[in-house]
Amino acid sequence: MNILKKIDLKQKLLLTKSFVKEYLLVKKSIVAFGVSIVLSLLIIQISVPKFYISAVLREAKPLENQGISIGSGADGLFSEFLRPTGGDGDYEEMISNMRSYIVAQRLWNKGWGSIVFGNGQLDKEYFNQIPKNHKFLDKLGAWILGYQLHEYYSAHDLKAYINNSVFPQKDIRDTNITVSMLSSDKEFAIKFIEAVILETDSYAKEYLIAKSNEIISASYEQLAVSKNSAISSALASTINSEYFKIATLNNDMPYKVYFIDPPHSSEYPVTPNIYAILISAIIISLFLSSLHSFILKNKDEIW
Repeated sequence: MNILKKIDLKQKLLLTKSFVKEYLLVKKSIVAFGVSIVLSLLIIQISVPKFYISAVLREAKPLENQGISIGSGADGLFSEFLRPTGGDGDYEEMISNMRSYIVAQRLWNKGWGSIVFGNGQLDKEYFNQIPKNHKFLDKLGAWILGYQLHEYYSAHDLKAYINNSVFPQKDIRDTNITVSMLSSDKEFAIKFIEAVILETDSYAKEYLIAKSNEIISASYEQLAVSKNSAISSALASTINSEYFKIATLNNDMPYKVYFIDPPHSSEYPVTPNIYAILISAIIISLFLSSLHSFILKNKDEIW
């Protein structure tokens, strides 16, 4: 009770009531309130609603962790040197591939550049010549500094689009990976996220197959000239191991990740936030109105 007496709630309530009556319940504040509502509705009306599209993935178990052993091979002899350091190597590799020009080029060749920047035609003659509409300031800067702007969109632009719109994130428990983006076109975003994920994984798989083929070719060359039985045995085991990897990778299943939750869209748009816009506009308008009234009423004491 002593604390309540010190605070003097009754006096505080009287001061609050007086402030509301003197600065908020006046014509100026009411007009500002109405204007803020109108402006908020106008902002909401001209804003483009964007939906949250996401897919949840889980890292697939690497071949070396699946209890499969094809002899010792070179990997067995030099495992301490070849073993990756850190537990996020696969995730980091996926991110690097997803943001790479190679994956963007592969998607471009499949027509995604036309879908993102053009009218969706899958004719290569069309999507390799989609004109870029540069902003006036960009054109002015190029003219002043004397450099040329690119006339057509390319896979580099698609790479920049992926990097700026598709966001992978690994959760705290290091189990699931969420790939998300915001888009006003739900159908496009769902298909695009899936295409980016699968193309990223497909490139990783094809790279490993090509790497295994090169290892097999080089191992055969060394096996033909090797005179050391231990080395020959290791090379033979390595060849068998790489053939097994190729056989395992030659399928349509994802390699690095698999879908736990396929790409889907939120039911409601996440932007613009109607309630946040309305409440913010009302608070700002009432604050500015009351501040203006307070300054006018007390200008002699303030100045």
